[in-house]
Amino acid sequence: MHNAKILIADNDPLILMVLEAGLKNAGYGVLKTTTGAAAIETCAQELPDLAILDMRLSDMTGVEVARQIGGELEVPFIFLSASDDAEVVNQAGEAGALGYLMKPIDVARMVPLIEAALSRAAELKKLKLAEVNLTTALSSGRETSIAIGLIMERYRLSEEESFEVLRYNARSQRRKLIDVASEIIHAAESINLLVKLNTQNKSKKPRYKNHGLAK
Repeated sequence: MHNAKILIADNDPLILMVLEAGLKNAGYGVLKTTTGAAAIETCAQELPDLAILDMRLSDMTGVEVARQIGGELEVPFIFLSASDDAEVVNQAGEAGALGYLMKPIDVARMVPLIEAALSRAAELKKLKLAEVNLTTALSSGRETSIAIGLIMERYRLSEEESFEVLRYNARSQRRKLIDVASEIIHAAESINLLVKLNTQNKSKKPRYKNHGLAK
């Protein structure tokens, strides 16, 4: 995902210079800061696609920065550290980091990890968007909820998968979601009525008893 915008937060000017030059050569847009406070402010203003955070900034830890930019701002991040201590690595994982880079810096080796982090961030964003859309759909209409339930029962799909089926059909037909949902409900009701009438007709057929008369 070249052309992505990446923030680097490190209090070592040499590391900032090396990373900035290497990442720009690799095709990325680069923002840089030397403090955690500046990193948070930059993320709020620029919303980078990824932040590379030193674990030990001058004013706060990388984890503290990550908690703020990964919360409301939803900026994905990876950590940069001179330590491979298990506790530090665990802190990175618990904070929700998409990667962990060790110093000294080798930009050529960093690029695959950055690309993987960007891809994973895009996947997570897509999943979250689908979840938000599903929640909105379920809360906005009884018909949508019923239609999703019918698809789940008929095809043994999860709620999320059933919603995607419903949304795909609405998009492919260029129709509103609620209209497709109503059509599915109407079709199901029609089938249920036909089955009910058929059952009733069978129960009304005359039953002939054998009274032992010779044919």
